[in-house]
Amino acid sequence: MDFMFLVFASLAVLGGLVMAFHHSIVHSAFALVGALFGVAGLYWTLGADFLGGLQLLLYVGGVTVLLLFGVMLTTRDSARISTFRYILMAPLVGVLAYFMLRTLQGAYSAVASLGVTPAEPVPTAELIGEQFLDPTGFLLPFEVAAVLLLLVLIGAVTVARRGAGDANAASGDRGAA
Repeated sequence: MDFMFLVFASLAVLGGLVMAFHHSIVHSAFALVGALFGVAGLYWTLGADFLGGLQLLLYVGGVTVLLLFGVMLTTRDSARISTFRYILMAPLVGVLAYFMLRTLQGAYSAVASLGVTPAEPVPTAELIGEQFLDPTGFLLPFEVAAVLLLLVLIGAVTVARRGAGDANAASGDRGAA
């Protein structure tokens, strides 16, 4: 097997295990970053460079930051987790890992017995970019989606400013009374 595939697979699995079994929610969130980065690396080793980049940008960059803000805004009491749950989950994780390894060994031996070698991975980002910018392909839906997202962003800023202005006016009225 490819060395980097094993490295990224181990990073994804270990990050997921630490995320599931660590007592601190903040440490679990950072373990999630490691697991998601491992998945992005798996995409790259399998030749799906566009999916790997999206995984990094959307999940490692965006969703994890959103999750960390959610963790920081919660109260301290909601961060406590019972250790009894870990005692019950340990045998379940062991049985699940055993069956996963047996399945992977069976699949690997079945593919090896066929004598089929996998094709070399082909980069996909350039092909997807050409499809997006092809005038006969997806250029129009891509541009419509971009304009729609811009309008949503402008609307969100407008609503946020109007809400902040109403709150300032209401607090100013209370101060005058």
